[in-house]
Amino acid sequence: MILNCKIIKIEASECNIFKVFIKPDKCLNFKAGQYVLAYLDGKKLPFSIANCPTCNELIELHVGSSVKETAVKSISHFVDAFVNSSEIQIDAPHGNAWLREDSNSPLLLIAGGTGLSYINSILSNCVNRNLPRSIYVYWGVNNIDLLYADTQLKALSSDFNNVKYVPVLENFDNSWYGKKGNVIDAIIEDFCDLSDFDIYVCGPQGMTRSVREKLTSLKKADADKMFADAFAYM
Repeated sequence: MILNCKIIKIEASECNIFKVFIKPDKCLNFKAGQYVLAYLDGKKLPFSIANCPTCNELIELHVGSSVKETAVKSISHFVDAFVNSSEIQIDAPHGNAWLREDSNSPLLLIAGGTGLSYINSILSNCVNRNLPRSIYVYWGVNNIDLLYADTQLKALSSDFNNVKYVPVLENFDNSWYGKKGNVIDAIIEDFCDLSDFDIYVCGPQGMTRSVREKLTSLKKADADKMFADAFAYM
C-alpha cells in the first residue's frame, strides 16, 4: 500500500541515531517486525517499523549510522520534509519475519546497531499484550555511546519479570561491567540449548548470517524457528 506521510517529529540522540515519527494519511495495519519502503531521493529505502502495531497512528523509524557522514545523509531527506512541511511516500507493510504470536516458545531477540528498531516493535508488542513468554533481548553495538535506547530497555526489564535485557559492547573502557565482545559470542556463552526458542534477528548481514550458522550448529537452534528478513537473501 502506498501512503502519503507527514513528518511529525524527529528526535536526535548523541550517537547520530534519529527517531523519526511519521503520520500516514491512512491507518497502517502491520505486524510486529515488519518494515516500510520509503521513497527518498528517487530510491526505495527499507526501514524497520519500531513501534507496536497497537499504537499505529504514528510510525516510528530509527534512522542513522555510527558514522556521522552516513547518518547526516540518511536523515537529510526526512529533515527537509519536516522543515518544509512536505510529504514523503512509503510503501508498507513488508516483511515475513513478523512475530509469531501463536507460539508459546521463549523468545530470543537479537539486534545489532539500529537493528534494534525491528526488535523494539516485537518487544513492545509482547509487553503491551502481556504475553507471558520469557523474552531475552541481546543488543550488540560498537561502543557505549550507541546504546541510544538503553534507559528504555532497562526500564522494561525492571517493570516486566519475563524480560531480560543484555547490552554487549565491542569496544569499552574500565567503566563498563556488562557483556563485552561480539553479541553472538555473548549468547553462546549464556545459553546451553536454544532448541525451544523462537529467535528474531536484525542487524548487519554478516552478523545475521553468523547468528543462524553458529546458533544452529553450536546451540541446537531450530532454523525453522529463526526469523530475519535478511535470511531470504542468503
